[in-house]
Amino acid sequence: MPHDISQHSNDIRVLLVDDDPDSAAEMKDLLQRMDAQQKIEHNRVELLADALHEISQTHYDLILLDTGLADMPTPSAIRSLRDAFSYAPIIATMKYEDPELAAMWVGEGADECLFVGEMDEASLKRMVEYAIKRYHTYSNLHQQSRTHHVLNTLLSLSLKEMPFDQLLKACLDVILSAPLTDMLHQGAILVSNSDNKQLWMMAHTNLDPELVELCQRVEFGQCLCGCAAETGEIQFTDCIDERHENRTEGMSPHGHYVVPILSRGDVLGVLTLYLREGHLQKEDEIVFLQGVADTLAGIIERARTNDQLALAHQQNSRLLSSLTSILIGVDEQQCISHWNDKAAAVFELTAEQVQGKPIAECPIDWNWEQISNEIETNLSNSMKSERFDSRFKQQNGSNRLLSICVTPYNDSIGHSDGYLLIADDVTEQKQLESEIQQAQKLQSIGQLAAGIAHEINTPIQYVGDNVRFLRDAFEEISEIIDSQHDLVERARTNNIAVEQIDQLDEQIDEVDLEYLQEEIPKSIQQTLDGVDRVATIVRAMKEFSHPGSDEKTLTDINKAIESTLTVARNVWKYHAEVSLDLQPALPQVPCIPGPVNEVLLNIIVNAAHAIAEKVGESGELGNIAIATESTNDWCVIRISDSGSGIPEDARHHVFDPFFTTKEVGKGTGQGLSLSHKIIVDQHDGELSFETELGVGTTFIIKLPITGEIN
Repeated sequence: MPHDISQHSNDIRVLLVDDDPDSAAEMKDLLQRMDAQQKIEHNRVELLADALHEISQTHYDLILLDTGLADMPTPSAIRSLRDAFSYAPIIATMKYEDPELAAMWVGEGADECLFVGEMDEASLKRMVEYAIKRYHTYSNLHQQSRTHHVLNTLLSLSLKEMPFDQLLKACLDVILSAPLTDMLHQGAILVSNSDNKQLWMMAHTNLDPELVELCQRVEFGQCLCGCAAETGEIQFTDCIDERHENRTEGMSPHGHYVVPILSRGDVLGVLTLYLREGHLQKEDEIVFLQGVADTLAGIIERARTNDQLALAHQQNSRLLSSLTSILIGVDEQQCISHWNDKAAAVFELTAEQVQGKPIAECPIDWNWEQISNEIETNLSNSMKSERFDSRFKQQNGSNRLLSICVTPYNDSIGHSDGYLLIADDVTEQKQLESEIQQAQKLQSIGQLAAGIAHEINTPIQYVGDNVRFLRDAFEEISEIIDSQHDLVERARTNNIAVEQIDQLDEQIDEVDLEYLQEEIPKSIQQTLDGVDRVATIVRAMKEFSHPGSDEKTLTDINKAIESTLTVARNVWKYHAEVSLDLQPALPQVPCIPGPVNEVLLNIIVNAAHAIAEKVGESGELGNIAIATESTNDWCVIRISDSGSGIPEDARHHVFDPFFTTKEVGKGTGQGLSLSHKIIVDQHDGELSFETELGVGTTFIIKLPITGEIN
């Protein structure tokens, strides 16, 4: 006896496609009276579209198709059913005998064509059994072919570039097309999150939305999927049993294959497939599902690796884009391989405009010959890559300055296959450094201004006193001279009175002419000395403040020291005596005079302050000793003080910007930092110190004598 399709069975399943209830009833009656060895289950739909939907959800062994369906106007319409139903038998049924039309139906895809009017149960039984036997023969061959096709399709999908969730959905649809007898077209792929022992549903097909929401996150050990992940073993059930922890109201009866997706013992996820209730587990199905799981493991691992690489690439791209430095990658063919956003902004050239082109032909208005020589020099120096500066002109005509560093691309054996240019637009930075340096100079001059005024005031004061003395003396002498002129005139007329001569003698005695004759020369000499002293101070100030060149010129270091001491005299004279040991034949040094004067001033002022801090208000004088000498192509300047020395914990920070050991308001921490930059960076020299607590400190300046002159 036939059973309804909803009942438990593993026998022949027949789909009746007939929109005529009477005709369908006749066919069911024939099926009921057919003496078959297997039970027959049947279901009925009325249209071809319904049949296509039904076979997508449930497996059938045979389709009995009425040729007079409303949505099948011609025999060619059967092709869609044949494409969907693969090798399974389709028997077309006709109410009236028409051999030509029957041949057309068979030609379009039907296996047989029956005339219902002449059909009895014996004929139907013979035809059904023959069709099913033939179907099973083809089905076995087809199943093997489809199994290989599923695995091959999965492998081909793994090579496609698509989002991870879309890739898993495509894989799931391929798996659900596999020729498993009782597999329903329902399932899901869940991917593990090993951090918190959870499965996350990434793809699903034909699942109840309520169930999808319920199973969006599944803990290891929970429900069938969690059990498969927890144990690493395939979970099989032919019905809804106690392991179904996640259930929805009105859930249709079904079974499951839940297959863990493993890689080297790690659970990557699970594949869950829905089966008809009562399905019997088969060994070949287990082998097939394990093959599918292995293939999915490779797909998931590759996708995760690609995602990690994409994420790393994205992070690197964001990092490179966020850098404020210009990055230009150059390959071994000297063509530009990388051009970041900063380079595009500074040079006003997009990556598309320059990538793949020789860097020497890059349309940037810069001195490529100089840059190329610097690059070659740096790449040949395996010990250290030095930064160098180069000017360039923007498209708007403005001149800019780049600070450039070269880093080679080296492989594992040290072979270079290109390099990376790291450049910074330091135009504003250089301008700021110049402004800071100028401000430091002005601050130094400002600090010295009062002292210089005092130094000038002293000689000016006694110059004024002497000039006033000379003025008064001149007035007195002038009166004597007038009296003498009068006496001479009277002598010419022989009209001299003794009283007039006595009066002149009285004037001379009153004026003390002998004293004036002795003091006036002294006063004139003192006045000249005062003028010379003022001239010396003014000349020293001028030489210190306006050395005459912003480029390297041959400079008399001894003279620079003397001028600086004169300018700073009011700073040190109350605290120290200065002793000089200057090499008379010291060669002139190629340097920028202004900045070098600043260095000398900073160190001399620091020496005076160090001594003042040590002696306090005692009135004692310390000692500042300055010596110069030339040795091995170096000009060496040593400035020593008898201060307290530099504390141990401060010695490593002496040249750090803004570091100072002075009280708040008495030091900016810029002097020695700028001095170090001037000597080391601008002049390729050396600035160091020797110190001993309680004894004092010696700063040693070394400038190359053989340097280039601009």
